[in-house]
Amino acid sequence: MGKVCVVTMDHNSSTVRERTDFSSLGDCLPDLKSEGLVEEYLKLDTCNRLELYLVLPDSGDDRKAVGPLCVPGTKVICGYEAVRHLLRVLLGLESMARGESHIVSQVREAYKSSHGCGKVLHKLFQRALGMSASLRARCHPGREPSIPYIAASHFVKNFKKEGQPRVMVAGLGVIGTETARVLQLMGCDVRAANRSLREPDKKLAPISVEPWDSWKEAAKNCDAVFLCTSSDVPVLSSDEEDSMPDVSVFDLGVPHQSEPRGFGVRITLDEMKDIASAMTGEYSSLLAELEDEADNASSALLSEISILTDDTWKRLALTRANELIKDRAAACSGRIGAGAEDLEAFASSVIKAFLHPLASAHTAHSYRAWRILSGEPEDYGQK
Repeated sequence: MGKVCVVTMDHNSSTVRERTDFSSLGDCLPDLKSEGLVEEYLKLDTCNRLELYLVLPDSGDDRKAVGPLCVPGTKVICGYEAVRHLLRVLLGLESMARGESHIVSQVREAYKSSHGCGKVLHKLFQRALGMSASLRARCHPGREPSIPYIAASHFVKNFKKEGQPRVMVAGLGVIGTETARVLQLMGCDVRAANRSLREPDKKLAPISVEPWDSWKEAAKNCDAVFLCTSSDVPVLSSDEEDSMPDVSVFDLGVPHQSEPRGFGVRITLDEMKDIASAMTGEYSSLLAELEDEADNASSALLSEISILTDDTWKRLALTRANELIKDRAAACSGRIGAGAEDLEAFASSVIKAFLHPLASAHTAHSYRAWRILSGEPEDYGQK
């Protein structure tokens, strides 16, 4: 089956700057795979963690495979501990805001977009996603925290001034929208700005949206600024921060969206770690049952991934088909003068129609058919 390993660096072992500096970690994985040092791989890159999920050959040299991936701040875990780690990540037990569920969609997206998964990682992530959903439904205490909630609560508790607090939220993506919504629920007068033109999420109460080129001037009249963009460079310089010394800056971006300032309050995700730990200490005790169930389920999950089912081979076959479609569409679009996306859509519809009888069949031969279509050599000794 191969050995499952995880190379991980998170908010407990590294800073935002370190994770940003090593954002290219894993770029060498396709080469390691072509050399036979790695059989399968998946990269998970979020605000607070950078992880590589690997399947190493049983007879391979683990040190040669993992060595190029071990940079300062990383640790390597294998076997049961690796499977347990994935399950804990999906349950939010490894998150800065313990118990949160944002990580689920992030893992699902990383899995969906990965081209390095094979039979083992496909089965592992399929079952881990399903198992974590079941455990959440049965054992999660509810009222899950989040980084936006913790940051907003910390502001209201420690930096609130007389009257209704006024805040500026820069960036209206997922994190920015939730930050604005939580601040509204806490009674703040929220204003926002976004680099791209978009309508605020309907979950938000009516909100004043400032033009991107003038939000910093408007922020000077606020009590706090929450930076939630995904810019590759800081959107707020130290000089701009120092020009608003009475405005607290909460930098929730990766990489940092602000520069160190000489005056006033600046809190980044690195400082949020201790704030989150202190604020969620009592809540964490409610996760004890979920922790225990995750440990018990990990052993079962490790056993399950050695048994491959129709669904695993089906996903492998469809992934292979999608890769072929993209390659052929890109190669043909220039020759025939049609858009690659249009060709992909047409080819996908043909493939789905062709495979529909097999996809809807549940016979003794479906396992073998999907396995052949996935490109896996036949092995009559294992089902």
